[in-house]
Amino acid sequence: MGGGKETPRQKMVGLMYLVLMALLAMNVSKEIINAFVTLNNKIEKSIKQTEDYNQNINEVFDISLATLKSTGAAPKEIARVEAHKKTNDEVINLTRDMCNDLVKRNLYLLISAADASTTFEDFEDIEYANMNEAVLKNSGKDESAKSSGQSKIKALADKVNSLGLVVHEDHGEGGHHEEEGEYHNNLFDVDELGYIHIKDLSGYSKKDDYDTPTRLLAGESFEMIAPEGLHMMENLIHYRNDLISLIANHEYTDKKTGEIKTYEFDTSMIADPEFLITEQDENAFTTLVDSVMDIQVKEGKIGPEDKDVIRDIFVRMTIPQKVMNHGEEYPWIFGQFDHAPIVAASAVMTSVRSDVLQVQTLASQLIASRVKVQSFNFNKIDPLAFSSTSYINQGDSLGLKVMIAAYDSTEAMELKYWIDDTTKTSEAIEFTGKAGEEVRLSGGVGDHVLVGEIAVEEKGVKKWKPWKFNYSVGAPNAAISAADLQVLYLGWKNKIKVSASGYNPEKVKVSCKGCSITSKPDKDGNYIATVSNPRLKEVQIIVTGQDDTGKNNELTNEKFRVFPLPDPTPEFGGQSGGRMTKANAKRFSVIKAKLGNSPLNVTYEVKGFMLNVIKGGSPVSLTSKSNRLTPKMKALIGTVPKGGNLTFSDIMVKGPSGSPYPLKGGIIIKLQ
Repeated sequence: MGGGKETPRQKMVGLMYLVLMALLAMNVSKEIINAFVTLNNKIEKSIKQTEDYNQNINEVFDISLATLKSTGAAPKEIARVEAHKKTNDEVINLTRDMCNDLVKRNLYLLISAADASTTFEDFEDIEYANMNEAVLKNSGKDESAKSSGQSKIKALADKVNSLGLVVHEDHGEGGHHEEEGEYHNNLFDVDELGYIHIKDLSGYSKKDDYDTPTRLLAGESFEMIAPEGLHMMENLIHYRNDLISLIANHEYTDKKTGEIKTYEFDTSMIADPEFLITEQDENAFTTLVDSVMDIQVKEGKIGPEDKDVIRDIFVRMTIPQKVMNHGEEYPWIFGQFDHAPIVAASAVMTSVRSDVLQVQTLASQLIASRVKVQSFNFNKIDPLAFSSTSYINQGDSLGLKVMIAAYDSTEAMELKYWIDDTTKTSEAIEFTGKAGEEVRLSGGVGDHVLVGEIAVEEKGVKKWKPWKFNYSVGAPNAAISAADLQVLYLGWKNKIKVSASGYNPEKVKVSCKGCSITSKPDKDGNYIATVSNPRLKEVQIIVTGQDDTGKNNELTNEKFRVFPLPDPTPEFGGQSGGRMTKANAKRFSVIKAKLGNSPLNVTYEVKGFMLNVIKGGSPVSLTSKSNRLTPKMKALIGTVPKGGNLTFSDIMVKGPSGSPYPLKGGIIIKLQ
């Protein structure tokens, strides 16, 4: 949001802003509108990962308290850790409220685009609808809030479904949502921790709505900003200040006097900057915050160990008062939502929500560092028996691990067990070794049950804890897996792994109905399957094995779906879009096409493209019939001023099929 060193995700969002500005100056294509949907979906996925990570940090406090209580720690020490846990609980509640406020405004836009009678109050309490009892209590709410939320979410779900706002797409970016019931809809859901999430917007019917974000969040004019836009800005500022107060203002012991004192940091000492546009603006604001932090440390207002986190949160969560748009000063809220496509507005709010969760991570990590309890990572002691598999072929063995869920790897492990003797009437098999060391098991074909006991030392006393494990021994069979993906690609040399346990590899044969496949695996153990018929939707791969009697047995017969190879991403100077200095743009001469992070190592060759620029107020287009810029193109780039765009379109590529075809997307480079 503010200045400071940008993460890769922030740079990606910055690129989205640049693309948005370009869109406002030209006709917006369906592909570019959908790019905002893809961006929003990807950030939404990363948000779920951050929520899970923050939940793991929260468990540190539960583990530490359980350790202190189980070891008989002093009440004062337990109270100290409980105080830190209480602070972190407040951080969680504060962050969840801010995140949900942003999602509610997002939903307010998305639903209002189809039903203008929707009000922001319609979303009140919906976060409590599915919240579990422990989180509800920790949030300071009761069943009345949950009941209110259930009533509101039911009405919203019915409205979304009746409006037909979202057409479900099985192959959308957001994936398939299986949840059903009275709250089911294709636009949003609420989890048991109280977080509201936007679902995949690929099927949203109002993607190119410009009016709703302007009306509901920007407003009529700079002097008459929409109330919900003002509330959003105010809430973000309050969140930043309240979060910093929670982590900065805490008790500490004066090392000189031994007195118990309290840090007190005043967030109003730092004024919000007018602009945060250029790197110079960002550096100046960061320097200002750093200088205030240093003074506050010297005056005993904040702890030296807290300074960096407070600084990072302040810088990242600060909103500039204004932004520049076509040389004109705009209030920040107008810069984000004035005449923005509704899916672009959604991506902006989802991005801000991601920032909020990431600064929660910083705050929770800082609070957790104050706990300082030497402990195992557990909150209860449970026996655990596990193996990488519970099924083995006759003649093979199984590696079983038996341990306590929380254990010290330097301690010896003692256990005793019985195979297929749940009454323990036979003599026990004893085992002594290091914690986590494998116990080897085997047996005849069929199901087996293992019961046993493992020794655990609790407060100096050895106790025997029971455990149980089931496993099966089966006859040989076979399995097939696609080394690239669970599909076969048209015109591509697909790598296929085949295993046939219990059979001599020389006696295993692989064939295919609908494709050609090599008769023998290569040096890496892969068969190569090639599909050449574009009309095929699926093929069958059959594995047979010859046993010791010479009989051929069909071991498996599996279907594989057939898909065309994915399109590559075009690049100029190693970039698929974004900013580039004019000097670099003049230096690069080649357009490339790559699959990026795909596991497929496919080579694509650019066979032609078109360069489009605005020169003297008029569009100019030049064509190249290779992957290289022509001399005229190089000269034309030299005439484009800083701030202008280079648009590469009509890019033709040739892949494994050998036939050139046009890519759907292009490249937009903004010169600086």
